[in-house]
Amino acid sequence: MALLDVNEAFDPLFMEPITVIRRTETINQRGRVVISEAAFSCEAVVMPASPTDLQRLPEVEWTNKAISVYSITRLQGDTLTTKPDEILWHGSHYVVNSLEDYSHWGAGFCHVIATSMDARDPAPYPMGTA
Repeated sequence: MALLDVNEAFDPLFMEPITVIRRTETINQRGRVVISEAAFSCEAVVMPASPTDLQRLPEVEWTNKAISVYSITRLQGDTLTTKPDEILWHGSHYVVNSLEDYSHWGAGFCHVIATSMDARDPAPYPMGTA
């Protein structure tokens, strides 16, 4: 491990709670895939990773939105036994697309890029308040 422990550099003023849904995949006795979910809360620094663009197709509308999450709680991407983590933040669902493991800088320290799973995210402000 490196000499610098980044856990000390995380200022609580920048951190906020997120809910992580960890999904594991097993095979039952009939050979079928069973996905189980467990949710937990952790503190993270969350920032936008892309502009919120509205994508319009004839059959659906969705916002192309991504967030960048820095956490000292180990998040995970897609592996053989787990599905990528889902993140609930400010009323939107995100799925981890990219995982950068920086645990050599501090136990559990990682950076993920997560993209929105919602067809159309809720408006950030009630109409007329922005």
